[in-house]
Amino acid sequence: MGSPGPAMAPGGIDPLPAPDTPPAPASPAPPARGLSAWALALAQWPMATRIALLALVPMLLLVASGGLWLRGQMHQSLLGGFEQVLREKAQRVGVRLQQGPNGELREATGGADEFSAIYAGWYWRAQAGGQVLRSRSLWDMDRLPTAPEPVRGSALLHLATGPLQEPLLSLTLPIPLGQPPTPVALTVYGPAAQLQTSMRQIDHTLVVAGLVLMVLAGGLAWLQVRVGLAPLRRLEALLAALRAPQGDGPDVAAHLAAPTGRDLQPLQSELAGLLAHNAHVVARARAHAVDLNHALKKPLALLSAQASARPQVPSGEVRQQVEAMAQLVDRYQARTLSDALHAHPGAAGQAVDVRDCLSQVVRMMQRLHAAQELDWALDDRTAGRLLWRGEQADLQEVLGNLLDNAGKWAASRVRLTLSRQEGADRPGLRLDIEDDGPGMTAEQLQSAGQRGVRFDESVQGSGLGLAIASQIAQAYGGQLQLDKSEALRGLRVRLELRGLVRAEHRPAG
Repeated sequence: MGSPGPAMAPGGIDPLPAPDTPPAPASPAPPARGLSAWALALAQWPMATRIALLALVPMLLLVASGGLWLRGQMHQSLLGGFEQVLREKAQRVGVRLQQGPNGELREATGGADEFSAIYAGWYWRAQAGGQVLRSRSLWDMDRLPTAPEPVRGSALLHLATGPLQEPLLSLTLPIPLGQPPTPVALTVYGPAAQLQTSMRQIDHTLVVAGLVLMVLAGGLAWLQVRVGLAPLRRLEALLAALRAPQGDGPDVAAHLAAPTGRDLQPLQSELAGLLAHNAHVVARARAHAVDLNHALKKPLALLSAQASARPQVPSGEVRQQVEAMAQLVDRYQARTLSDALHAHPGAAGQAVDVRDCLSQVVRMMQRLHAAQELDWALDDRTAGRLLWRGEQADLQEVLGNLLDNAGKWAASRVRLTLSRQEGADRPGLRLDIEDDGPGMTAEQLQSAGQRGVRFDESVQGSGLGLAIASQIAQAYGGQLQLDKSEALRGLRVRLELRGLVRAEHRPAG
C-alpha cells in the first residue's frame, strides 16, 4: 500500500496543511477614506439611492452575521453528535483492550464489528509508551496523517486522511489499563464524508435563504422608495406644470391644492404661499409699470401739444413737465423698492403711528388745496396711541391719494373718521373719507378704481389714485369701498387695512 496524501475537505472542515508551503504575501491595505469624504460622496447620490442603501446595508449586515452565527451553531451541533459517536466507540474498544503478563497491549477476542473489515472507514489505534496496537481495518497502516489543529467548531476532533484517501475525523482519549494503571492513548477514526455533505447542504441552504431574503428586502426597499417618494414626484409634477405655458397662467393656490400626503402638506403650503406671494409681487410690479406709463402720458402729451402749437416751447414749461416726470419716476421707483424690501405685506418695518401719519398728510392736503378753503374735520374714535405694523410710505401713499381726490371734488367740507375694525382673525384699521362734492353715479361707482379711468378731464389728475389706493389696501389684506355719503351727500371712501394693529393707552397726567 502506498502512503496516502493529504485531502481537501469542503463543508467547513479544515483540510490538512500542505507541508513546506510558503505563506502568500499580504496585499497592502487600501488607504482609509475619511468620514467626511464618504458623507460628501453619499450626499451627491439621489435620495432614492440613499434610502435604498440605508435599508439594504443594515439588512445585508444582519443577514450575513445571522447566517454565519446559525452556520456555526449547526456545524457545531453536527460535530458534537459525531464526537459523541466516536466517544461511544472508543469506550467499547477500550473495554476490549488488555495488558498481557509482560505489559504488552493486546485485544480480547470478540465478534466481528465495524473495525474488523479492512479499510472499512472505521479505525482505531492504541499507543502505550513504545507499543502500538491497531484495529484489523487498518491492516498494514501504522499511522494515519492527522492535522495537528482541531477542526473548526470542535475542540477534540481532528481531520485525518484514511488509507483510501477518504476524509476522516479522529478523537483521542486516554484509557487506563492494569494495576497500577498505565495510560493508553486510544485514537478512534470515523468517516467524515457524510458529515461534510451535510455541512455543505447546510451552507447551501443558508446561502440560498440569505439571497432570497436579500431579494425580498431589495423589493421591499424599492417599493418603499416608490411609495414613499411618490408625493415628492407629484409635487415635482405640479411645479413643472406651473412652469409650462398655459394661456393666462394657472391659479397657483388652486393648482397646488392637489393632495400630496400629510408629511409634505406643510412644504406644499409653504410653496403655495411663496409662489402666490411672488405672483402678487410680479403683479404689483407690472401695475407700477402701467401706472407710471399712464402718469407719464399727460406731461408728454402737454409737451407734444406745446411743440405742435408753437415753434419754441418756453423753458419754464419744459422744466415744469420734466420735474413732474422725474417726481413720478422717483415715486414709482420708491414704491417698487418698498415691495421688494418686505417678504410679505405687513411683516416689515416698525410700527407706524397712524394718527401722526394722518395729521401730516392732512396738513399737506390743506396747503395743497388752500385756494378752495375747505373744512377738514377729523373724527377720531380711537383711544390712546394707535400703532399699525406696515410700511409708512404705503400708508402715506394711500392716504395722500384718497385725501387729494376728496380735496379735488369737495365743495366745502371733507370729513375723516378714524376707527378700529375688530375682526375674527386680527384687528384692522378703518378710515372713512367723505366729501360734499357731486359724488358718483352707480355706473361710475362700478367702474371707479380702474387704472386711467377719469370722469372729468377738467380736473387735474391721471386717473390712478383710486387704483393705487385699492392695490395697497389689497396688499395688506384690506379693501377699498366707494359709496354715497349719507351725511355730506357726496362720495364716501372706506379704507380698511389689515395687519398688526394695537392701541397703546397713554399714562394719565
